[in-house]
Amino acid sequence: MVPLVLSSFLLLHLIVAGQLINHTIDDTLGDELTGFKVQYSPDSRPENASALVWSNALQCSGCAIAPETSLAMNGTWTGATYDSSLRNITARLSFHGSAIYIYLIVSNYPQSTGLVSDVFCDFRMDGEIVGSYNHTTDGTYHFDYNVLAYSNASLNDDDHTFLIETTGTQLSYVIFDYALYTNNQASATGSTTSDSVRASSSSVYVSSSIPSSIGPSSSAVTLSTKSSKALAAGIPVGILALIIFSVSLVVYFRRRRRRVNLSTKQSFFSFIPLLRTIRQPDPVRRISLDDEDHFQESFTAQFVILRPRNKRSEEQESDRESTTLCSEFSPTSPVRAVGER
Repeated sequence: MVPLVLSSFLLLHLIVAGQLINHTIDDTLGDELTGFKVQYSPDSRPENASALVWSNALQCSGCAIAPETSLAMNGTWTGATYDSSLRNITARLSFHGSAIYIYLIVSNYPQSTGLVSDVFCDFRMDGEIVGSYNHTTDGTYHFDYNVLAYSNASLNDDDHTFLIETTGTQLSYVIFDYALYTNNQASATGSTTSDSVRASSSSVYVSSSIPSSIGPSSSAVTLSTKSSKALAAGIPVGILALIIFSVSLVVYFRRRRRRVNLSTKQSFFSFIPLLRTIRQPDPVRRISLDDEDHFQESFTAQFVILRPRNKRSEEQESDRESTTLCSEFSPTSPVRAVGER
């Protein structure tokens, strides 16, 4: 019973302290909680190039490889084609949380088309390489959406910097869609981020040769909807934990009261055998002296009874003596004269 009360109390404490909630970092819209944008590098146009390295869905509607915006998170995506002349391309995300999930979109155009669909990238967490992702096209022309390229659910609940990076000599086409991170709502509201991260934002330039014809997506998920879902999920959990805690307390105190009552009853009934061992004195019996039956019972009950002589019995005995004396001198007996022989 005590573990149930303790577990209910701990669950209630976790809910009161803060809820663990997932937040989205969109490739274009940025962090739904803080508003921070993803920082892409290089953020300028390379020499002898007509477009930026990183281009989003609004810029790339006429590109040779362009995913369907209706299937992307919030109808947006941002991609870059890497070659060795660039040396390095990165997408930098900053967040406060204990878990991170990175989602990409991958293409599968045949190599015979001369278009790059293979993906090669590394992942850095707070400056250290923590993973990588590789994809080789299957030549089907299809796009794969919501591809989980990296996940880490064992981070300290603190400020972190995550980097998607491509280097080396291999051609790569990286399309970043969105990231999810988990944090404690209470700790996230009190955390602070450096001014440099606050000032950072995505800088994307539109090429004059690429028309823009992308409209809003019908499957886009609004930020307000996510927040309301998180709130709607948190309220029932809090109420349920409070109910469990209250019921546990009631059951605990009822059982405790029953134990106290039972121990009191046992102590009382244990005293009864002691009372039974004490021999009670026999009641005093009044016995009539004229009752013969009571005299006999008195002998059985170890009473010594002496029968007194009353006046009537004395008279009867005197009569018997007189009768005996008269019978000795009855008239039928001859009477002798004095001096007769």
